[in-house]
Amino acid sequence: MSDLATPEAAEVRAPAATGGVLRTIALWVLRLLVVTLGILTILFFLLRLSGDPAAVVAGAGATDEQVKQVRVSLGLDQPLLTQYAQFLADTARLDFGRSLLTDQPALALVLERMPATLLLAAITIVVSTLVGVPLGVLAAARHRRTTGRLLSLLAALFQAVPSFLLGILLLLVLGLQLGWLPTYGSGTPAHVVLPVATLAAFTIARIVRLTRSGVLQALGQEFTGAALARGATRRRVLWHHALRNALVPLTAFVTIEVAHLISGAVIVESLFAYDGVGRQLVDSIFRRDYPVVQATVFVIAVLVVLVSAAGDLVLHRLDPRMRREA
Repeated sequence: MSDLATPEAAEVRAPAATGGVLRTIALWVLRLLVVTLGILTILFFLLRLSGDPAAVVAGAGATDEQVKQVRVSLGLDQPLLTQYAQFLADTARLDFGRSLLTDQPALALVLERMPATLLLAAITIVVSTLVGVPLGVLAAARHRRTTGRLLSLLAALFQAVPSFLLGILLLLVLGLQLGWLPTYGSGTPAHVVLPVATLAAFTIARIVRLTRSGVLQALGQEFTGAALARGATRRRVLWHHALRNALVPLTAFVTIEVAHLISGAVIVESLFAYDGVGRQLVDSIFRRDYPVVQATVFVIAVLVVLVSAAGDLVLHRLDPRMRREA
């Protein structure tokens, strides 16, 4: 009997597998710390170089003495490196201070808006997957016919259209001219339709192209021919055998897209006045509300790294090659 089949060998493999999982978790934690520290450091110095928040808090009609008093109360009279060290210490305690405009805890303001952005991203991903995957399989199954060519053309077209341009068109036509949907705000299902449609157009197009490419590649390999030879129907070969071949790159893209939707929905949220963290971030930047800006970037950075880690876990489950490498 082979040594690999003995109980002793199994006992050796178990600690090795556990050690691999622990190393992976340690790498994710290290990645989270490095990415968050790097982003916050860049943001801290850029914000300090963009203007004086004390003048914003004091108001346009404040005297120099009043601005100086505000600067001292905010700790902005300290050397820049001292401010940075204090900023890192406060960040470790999840204390980003209070909003310079509303005097509310900055982190609480961000967390209050975050569910709206997460809802927008989740609906966009679900709709894009439910629409894009079947259309991608259809485009692959009929790639030599007019249907497949038309789907490929439309996917390329929607992938090329900028989100802000599509959003403006949807707002003008469906919102203002036809009056079918609200053009701004949030809080009801109707308010989500236009932002989701704007964000999902590119995602659906990309999923269609990725699915089509993966399915076509699988259809050209021997295992799909063998499945047909064993009596499997073409529908089963498409959806069970060929589609599984496209799941790995598709999962990787969806993971990246979720992170993009969380961090990059700024334009769409601003366009439709949607009350998410993207719009809040833009408003805070223009008003130089530094605590809110820093808290927003921190939360987004943490979420992006966590989503990437979850995507890696899913990829390890789907792709045996990644498990063997680990």
